[in-house]
Amino acid sequence: MHRRSLALLLGAAFIVGTAVATAQEAQIILDENVDAVIKNLTGGEGTPSKSNDAYKGKESLYVGSTGGDGQKYNDKYPALSIKIVEAPKAANEFRYVTWAWKKDGGNGIQLQIHGVPDTWGHRYHAGQNVKNWNPSLEANKAIPASWTLVTKDLFKDWKAFEVTGLAFTAWDGKGGLWDVLAFHKSPTPPTAVEPAGKAAISWASLKAE
Repeated sequence: MHRRSLALLLGAAFIVGTAVATAQEAQIILDENVDAVIKNLTGGEGTPSKSNDAYKGKESLYVGSTGGDGQKYNDKYPALSIKIVEAPKAANEFRYVTWAWKKDGGNGIQLQIHGVPDTWGHRYHAGQNVKNWNPSLEANKAIPASWTLVTKDLFKDWKAFEVTGLAFTAWDGKGGLWDVLAFHKSPTPPTAVEPAGKAAISWASLKAE
């Protein structure tokens, strides 16, 4: 093989390898795919819609609290294969979760993660725990009146479990917004959650279908 052709081939292999490695660093659930996420949220009485008020990009998930429980959820969210472990190595093993949220009135907001074991026993709230759904850890003391990014160590908080579902819980007020929800291996959130730009490789193969 010609030396120049070999160099080009090796360069291409490096790029592909980097993309694969990057893809394994995070599994992105919510980004510019709000319509697909809404289709997957089959339970709850909240009113979901796509909002152009986003932490980054052009859209976020809005859940209006006009319904009785003010949330949308699915305990068997399609295509989730996420294991929370202390030292993630495999492609589907992660330790941390990052998301951005914002509250439109009211007193509290919550993100719930369904898993095995303990079903809905992995929750984070900001402001008041309005319906006293526990266990729940305080992510922010006050409701996020403006976009706020949160990163949590799931293994430290809940030990090992397998993620099977999600609930976006607005509770009260007019509603709540969520954006850039990702599970990842290292304590540093994926670069794609930063509002000043998008890392296409990190997100491209990780969109919810």
